[in-house]
Amino acid sequence: MKITKTIISFLLMFLLMMLAPTLKAQESLKSNVITEYNGKKYYLHTVKKKQTLDEIAAIYGVRTYDILLENKDIKKKNIKTGTIIRIPYTEIIEEIVDNPIDIVEEDTIASQQEYYPINFDSDRLYRMALMMPLYLENVDEKFLNEDVSNKLLLNKSFSYLHFYEGFMIAVDSMLNKYDLKLELKVYDIDQDTTKLSQALNDSWLTTVDVIVGPFHLKPFEKVLNFASEHDILIVNPMTNREDLLIHKKNMVKVKPSYSFQMPRLEELIKENYYDNNIFILAMDNSNMEYVKMIEEIALRSVQEYSLVPNKIIKNVITKQYEAWTREEIEFADSVFYSDNMNFDLNYFKLFPDDSTKLRNHVFVYDYSVDSLHGVNKMASTFRNNLVIVYGDSRVFATEMVNKVNTLTAKFPINMIALPDWSKYDRLFNENLMNMSTVYFDEEYTDYNSYSVGKFICKFRDQYGTEPGDMAFHGFNIGWYFLNALMNYGDNLEDAITTYRLQLLNTKYNFDRKSPNDGAENTYWNVYRYNKSKYEKELLPSD
Repeated sequence: MKITKTIISFLLMFLLMMLAPTLKAQESLKSNVITEYNGKKYYLHTVKKKQTLDEIAAIYGVRTYDILLENKDIKKKNIKTGTIIRIPYTEIIEEIVDNPIDIVEEDTIASQQEYYPINFDSDRLYRMALMMPLYLENVDEKFLNEDVSNKLLLNKSFSYLHFYEGFMIAVDSMLNKYDLKLELKVYDIDQDTTKLSQALNDSWLTTVDVIVGPFHLKPFEKVLNFASEHDILIVNPMTNREDLLIHKKNMVKVKPSYSFQMPRLEELIKENYYDNNIFILAMDNSNMEYVKMIEEIALRSVQEYSLVPNKIIKNVITKQYEAWTREEIEFADSVFYSDNMNFDLNYFKLFPDDSTKLRNHVFVYDYSVDSLHGVNKMASTFRNNLVIVYGDSRVFATEMVNKVNTLTAKFPINMIALPDWSKYDRLFNENLMNMSTVYFDEEYTDYNSYSVGKFICKFRDQYGTEPGDMAFHGFNIGWYFLNALMNYGDNLEDAITTYRLQLLNTKYNFDRKSPNDGAENTYWNVYRYNKSKYEKELLPSD
């Protein structure tokens, strides 16, 4: 099998070798003590100094939720050094670690029959360029002579290292599976104009089939123009911006824009929240464009009225009166306030078998002005209230999760968080669970998935550490575009909108807004915090 590979510089490979002791050291953090409890196997892990529950979960390839479920007496924050906790023993993963299997086996990533490249030209030499920031100029002799520690991973030379490593697993998998002749060249491109100029002066670059990157916007725009001049397909792995695609048919954007959340949101409301009061909270007036779209979706998706059985209304009022009595709170038992109106308990006692028609409203509030006063006044005690929050600030997200959750003591509330709160990793999970919160996420990794487990084991075996989000992102891009290139060759640009391929933790559904525009991924993963199971669940999609 003839394979041509032009791979980075010796410096990068030397850097990875120097890192090996640090990366392998993480494997040693995993306990070898295995026990049985209530008929199930567990690792017994002793918490190290400054070790967090998320870090422990990553070491064992399980979810933080799984650990919390098995150790009811611990809390996620401030777990004490020396605490012994039970970690679920994942037998399938362990067997794969002992007997590493290539990631591209038929039952793992893709069906061999369905995805075999029918038009693959085994005699052709395929060329691909990867442009990503490696900051190799920072890797000098002094840096290499420093003590190896996990702090090195904070150096910006490592910011995107997992992307490269995940990408290379995809490349190696393709080379092992097919008689593929691939010439791959990796350019260290950040925001340094000198590096970019040197890369664009490389005559080899004019011959490539696909360019992946650069990651930063300014150099990407320059390489995009270069790719357009030479009719080269170029892939942007990082931006959410839509405007770059205009009149750039050769561009592909893998991160979906926020506007593509709207069709999925409409499906959600029509299927699950059509009989709810709906409250839309904007972080401030800068978000009103999307909030207006959400309001229009809600108005056409929600029913005008909900029929609520009088028995339910009677029971709710009675329980509240009993609670106020126990707490010695004075109240008028002739009226009960909800839905911005008064209800008389005696009426519902007289007609328990009837139903009451309550109007479903759609309210829009600017949180920076109105806070939660409107929700408190208009929410229903007798049926569900859906709160859709829209904002892109960690402070706003934290405040919403905590403050809206306090209202659940009075009202049944679910939450949908937009546009992308998955990047805020320190929100209070108990509150998210309590409100059955729904998230939209570009990539959602199911650690119970067999293919994800095999990828993790492959990554551990090859690099001696746990793969981060960038590793999955890098693998997905490498795997998809190499397969697409083999299937369609020179016709890749036209075929990109119809080509589908199974990926690790997302889908690529590319579309063009007009025939001359670039192709953009339109797919968002949608998942919900399931409070009955105390876990996140991916919601089905077409």
